[in-house]
Amino acid sequence: MDKVLLGASIKMENFNFEVPNDSKKDKVRLGEEIASKIREQVRESSNDKSQNDEKMMRKIMAKLKSGKKLTTKEENYLKQHNPELYLQYLRIRRMAEALESRLKNADSKEEVNDIIMESMSAISDKDPYKEYIIAALDEVAKEFKNSDGYEALPATSEEASEKAGSSGKSEGKNDSSDDKNSEDDFDPMSWSPLQEIVDSMPTIDFPA
Repeated sequence: MDKVLLGASIKMENFNFEVPNDSKKDKVRLGEEIASKIREQVRESSNDKSQNDEKMMRKIMAKLKSGKKLTTKEENYLKQHNPELYLQYLRIRRMAEALESRLKNADSKEEVNDIIMESMSAISDKDPYKEYIIAALDEVAKEFKNSDGYEALPATSEEASEKAGSSGKSEGKNDSSDDKNSEDDFDPMSWSPLQEIVDSMPTIDFPA
């Protein structure tokens, strides 16, 4: 008698099966049926868990390959079932976060493209997770290029410099002589529409 059957037999003693005392065969048969049902349910539960685990891991891997962020539930699952891959996921998200920060501070579309190319080229061919890194960085780049902040940027760095210079000159004309000394510390990004757009863009918190 296996452990499941033994457990079932112990529980059976707490029930009245309403059979004559001399019907030992009926009691044994009933116990075997109950034990069989228990074993079947255990197998089904185990199979369901295995299928759910497989489904969850497939979903996680699909997200990693497409550069998507994992949900908190998916992160916790990955941390528990594949700690090594979880640590690599955190590294990839830090790289994506760094790229996002640099793009938000770019002065022109030209600089945005330069930053993206620089970030991509910095990935080592020997990195076993290069595919996932490229996917994550590419996802960040696509999201930024679809944003209003990107659309508001001048096309080239030269245009950005000219815009900043002309803005500085017009600001100087409106200043009084008492405020002239403050022009040396003037930062056009502190007031320009570009900075307002950047500040209004949503930020993403990455898990530790």
